[in-house]
Amino acid sequence: MPGKADVAIVGAGIAALALAVELQNNGISTILLERQKSPEGIPRGLTFQPNGLAVLEKLGALERAKEVGSASQILEVKNWDGEVLLEADYGLLDHPQNYLLTANATEVERLLVYLAEKAGAKLLWGSSFQELTMSGGKVDGVVFETDGMRDQIQAAVVVGADGPQSRIRNSIGVKVKTRKYPDSFLVGLAGAIPGLEGRARQYQHPGKMLGIMPSGPEATYFFYCVGPRSFDSVKKEGLTSFRAEVVQAAPEMADAFTGVEAWTRMAYFTPSFIRVDRWVGNGVALLGDSAHTIHPHAGQGVNLALEDAVALAETIDKCKVAGDFSQASLLQYQKERKTRAEVIGKHANYTVTYALSDNWLIKRLNRRALRKLNKDKKLQKKALEITAGIFEKKPGLVTLAKIGGILP
Repeated sequence: MPGKADVAIVGAGIAALALAVELQNNGISTILLERQKSPEGIPRGLTFQPNGLAVLEKLGALERAKEVGSASQILEVKNWDGEVLLEADYGLLDHPQNYLLTANATEVERLLVYLAEKAGAKLLWGSSFQELTMSGGKVDGVVFETDGMRDQIQAAVVVGADGPQSRIRNSIGVKVKTRKYPDSFLVGLAGAIPGLEGRARQYQHPGKMLGIMPSGPEATYFFYCVGPRSFDSVKKEGLTSFRAEVVQAAPEMADAFTGVEAWTRMAYFTPSFIRVDRWVGNGVALLGDSAHTIHPHAGQGVNLALEDAVALAETIDKCKVAGDFSQASLLQYQKERKTRAEVIGKHANYTVTYALSDNWLIKRLNRRALRKLNKDKKLQKKALEITAGIFEKKPGLVTLAKIGGILP
């Protein structure tokens, strides 16, 4: 029996590992349960915004992440004909990390596994969550299964970092609002694109979207909207057809795609906008995608989750000092993070709606908004502060209307 820990974390993704590092550095013992057998997975890109980069720096992981990734200060937005609609300059931001960083997620996960274990966290790979244990109306541990054998961990706090379909969230009866988007995406890593250094690029067209971002010296992360098509239907059309679709929008991808020879090097997903009514209970808290899942167009999912991890570690530290892990005590974490996640989630929702809509009015507003942001650097800075997750207060309706092209 693994025994006891101050905190048991279900899931060992990037946010969970960041939380473990923070907790262990504060002298709080931590065990992570992960159903995967190892941190190895499909190579995939992750884009870190300034708010997430600040957390990586705090964890001591930023310099290594920069070595395995690529920084971009300019985000170009083009239409399907290659016309530049916006050059978003992260250099406008008053922030130490005023750039994007795209890296192979597997490399970052390996780094955080190393840091978590070095700090003293215990990782149980191949262990799947079964149920919560309760005592006196409070969660006090988890039952899990490894290789068909059931076991148990006692913990003062259980953290659900188990993704959008969180079983921890379901176990505590949290109310969930889910909006499933009609368009699905394929993501993967291709070869390097000469001339893209220091820039990320996105192509937009009604019903279409393609993002390409340098991800290390020899790789480019791409995400491509395949609309309502299933993965099976895209595969049936063939990899050659898929390459042709991508290269039609971005001719610079032609050579980069020569090394992409199998569908197994790509992942398919349909985004959702998930909001929950509460993030905490007695002896339990939700982290990352289990608490909020937003459209990846914003590039904020992992970044919000990293910030969540730091905030939750601080709250758990205070709870341990007070000897109180009740919902009322853990609520400070929710108060600090929930509004921020909702602002960014709504911003992601309307920006992707603008980008993909075929409605003539929305298309016109989108084009107007992008051109306005391109000319008005002060307004662009405000928009980037939301995108980068570093705004100081909730933006007002007038500001949002100007960013959206509704008001002049």
